[in-house]
Amino acid sequence: MESNKDNKSLFNKPERFNDWIPKKAVQEFFNYGNTKMSTFATDFNIRTAKVGRRIFYKYADILRLMEESIKE
Repeated sequence: MESNKDNKSLFNKPERFNDWIPKKAVQEFFNYGNTKMSTFATDFNIRTAKVGRRIFYKYADILRLMEESIKE
């Protein structure tokens, strides 16, 4: 498992708000289109917050998803 410092560099700090990541940053990181992003949170059990028209994803949930997806 990577150190906490390495995990925090997954998304640039300016793109993160404490433990929340904007939809656009997640979409670009995973190279997903709008259709996949519309079901991303429910498919992978990712907590979301909606502020105005913007959607944010919980950073800890993204890390959990990646940890659970490790193939040995």
